[in-house]
Amino acid sequence: MNFKERFLTAMNHEEPDRVPVMGLIMDPATVNEILHRRAVNFPGMLRQPLLRGAVRRLLNTNWFWNRMYWDNFSGALEASIQLGFDANWTIYAMMQLQPDPDSALGVVWHDAFGRVWEMGSDEKGNMSVNYTRALCDTEQAWEAWVERKAPLFDRLVANATVFHKRLVDEYGDRILPIGYAAPGIFENSWQAIGFVNFTKLVYEKPEFVRRVVEFHTELYLRYLEGVMESGVEVVLGGDDLGQKTGPLMRPSLIEKLYGESYRRVTDLVHRHGRKFVFHSCGRIYKFLDHFVDWGFDGIITMEPTAGMDLARVREQVGHDLVLIGNLDVSHLLVRGSREEVEAAVKKAIGDAARGGGYVLSAAHSHPFVDPQRLRWMVEAAHRYGRYPISI
Repeated sequence: MNFKERFLTAMNHEEPDRVPVMGLIMDPATVNEILHRRAVNFPGMLRQPLLRGAVRRLLNTNWFWNRMYWDNFSGALEASIQLGFDANWTIYAMMQLQPDPDSALGVVWHDAFGRVWEMGSDEKGNMSVNYTRALCDTEQAWEAWVERKAPLFDRLVANATVFHKRLVDEYGDRILPIGYAAPGIFENSWQAIGFVNFTKLVYEKPEFVRRVVEFHTELYLRYLEGVMESGVEVVLGGDDLGQKTGPLMRPSLIEKLYGESYRRVTDLVHRHGRKFVFHSCGRIYKFLDHFVDWGFDGIITMEPTAGMDLARVREQVGHDLVLIGNLDVSHLLVRGSREEVEAAVKKAIGDAARGGGYVLSAAHSHPFVDPQRLRWMVEAAHRYGRYPISI
């Protein structure tokens, strides 16, 4: 089988020739190390007063942003191919630099949805970003943002459509790009407002919250349409619904606020003949039955440091969901020994791969995941993942 046949066979809960392996490579630090590329140290340039204005203008130019973003994700696919992955996720985002005196750099990223992201870099100059706060902490601020940013939403969808199509056109004969529509409806709803404010508004202004959810549902469906125009066979979406100890909000409340939105998402994807995989970090056992009810085809992450045990998940959902992920990125794929990596791969395959419906991958991506350990993971999957499973 080739990479595409292998992955889609597993997505149909059938046994391919071997367990597929999916990459979650996206961080510039990982891409640059695998491809032996030097980082472009934009944060370092922004620290220099004489360069700050010019660099900011350049990064805020649509064509340059798209070129920079393309370079990273085309590099991610090249890196995944070199390591032997069958698939890798592809994510489009769009941000603009804005002055911020409280930031160490003096500037922060604002994304299209109303979030603030702080920018940093490692010792090699690789850029990283982290969500830090909301921009629309009141109903009035959110309404004004949505009205003012309407052209930006249109550009986001258009850019994402072109981005995913180009990746599929240029790399689809060597690896399976998994189109990732992110962030999701839940995160888009609360992160621009702030979690404390949002949870208060759920009870104090339920009509406003319904408007927020409906707005992001409609925008997300447009985004998904654009991703699927690329021809991707599998679409990845999702929201972090959990934290280390359990759900961020009661599952019954998530069902009330978002259940119909998630059903609309899967209905759209299935009408196009594609598969929909949902990403969520955290301890999410209490959501698994909801995922089946909402029509998801699979889930990705199953974060081991949040107590997600792959065998327990398989026992709970059977073959109602394809399972992707579960290899630890806090120690195992950062500094674990080769023996530890091989043992974890064998355990994952033994816990979830029989009968198909399992794709091996890291639980997540971050800049300190070590490429050599990713290579060990792939090699172990090739060695121990052949069907029929015998471990």
